[in-house]
Amino acid sequence: MLLSVLLMMAGEEENPDIELLRKAKNGDRDAFGELFRKYEKRVFRVARRMCGSDDEAWDITQDAFIRAMQAMDRFDTKYRFFTWIYRITTNLAINYSKKKMRRREVHFEEAYSAEGQQVIEDNLADRAAGEQLARSVTKAVEKLTPALKVVFVLRVDQQLSYQEIAESLDIAIGTVMSRLNRARDKIREELGLMLGEWE
Repeated sequence: MLLSVLLMMAGEEENPDIELLRKAKNGDRDAFGELFRKYEKRVFRVARRMCGSDDEAWDITQDAFIRAMQAMDRFDTKYRFFTWIYRITTNLAINYSKKKMRRREVHFEEAYSAEGQQVIEDNLADRAAGEQLARSVTKAVEKLTPALKVVFVLRVDQQLSYQEIAESLDIAIGTVMSRLNRARDKIREELGLMLGEWE
């Protein structure tokens, strides 16, 4: 008995949203609102990186939370909310990206540096070079397939662990690692082509 209580308490410590999730599952809209406020910006950033514009990202963010609210009664509280909402968001963003790629209207405006961080430099000359590199990385990321792009965005921008990405996308950790390596290889290859054009 004591062991099961301790295990339950340990599980709750691992899931900081457990009380909000229980309330939200029982129809408490205020509790769901708290979850929304807690994760809204992170979800928006993922959607923004995936689709390329604020308006589209807000649409995806709102749609993701609406779908989560509608399915809340089926949510298993042994899982973390953010991995579930990220899965919903990335699926919506992937579907959106596929449609957009078919129309050849892919825009990925926010700049990545070579390491995936936004470029912040003090020196103007360095800034210009950094911005050029960031635009090149952005263009390279644009060309990734949605499956590779989502893994890259979740790892580099959101800094999720491999396990969290695997849970969010419902794929194996090995698949996460493989896709991330392929994404990085494709970005390096594309940068090599672009650097050749600069010379």
